[in-house]
Amino acid sequence: DCSNDRSQLLATGAMQYSWSPAATLDRNNISNPVAMPTATTQYTVNGTDSDGCTNFDTITVKVDNVNKGGYLMPSGFTPNNDGLNDCYGVKYWGVIGEIEFSIFNRWGERVFYSKDRGKCWDGTYKGIKQDSGVFVYMIRAKTNCDNEVFRKGSFVLIR
Repeated sequence: DCSNDRSQLLATGAMQYSWSPAATLDRNNISNPVAMPTATTQYTVNGTDSDGCTNFDTITVKVDNVNKGGYLMPSGFTPNNDGLNDCYGVKYWGVIGEIEFSIFNRWGERVFYSKDRGKCWDGTYKGIKQDSGVFVYMIRAKTNCDNEVFRKGSFVLIR
């Protein structure tokens, strides 16, 4: 939906698996791939057991334009390598087709820029850890649910 861009699939009882269509799966040869379709998609899994017997099943992952999450951003983050909130980025925006993501320091200098939905800011600029303080983000995106999304705001880097 508009906030969740992936679904965990699961098949059991076989030794080998083959899912199709594979284009929107993270892996197509495991029992539990992650599906990231942009439209409602029916997946077929073929399984082969240790005796060479095969079987198949299907599941449909429905994609619809509901559950708009408001395209929210966190109000702060702590890049201290503890595995929690170590990177500032876009989450729970659903399927993003295009994005431009910028972060600026208090002097208006851009310290981060990406067109990759999966990239996030680790709190460094030119390899130097930035001090605690307030930063500004600007995001332009096209999602599966909205043709144009623009968000800007501030957040706190906490060291």
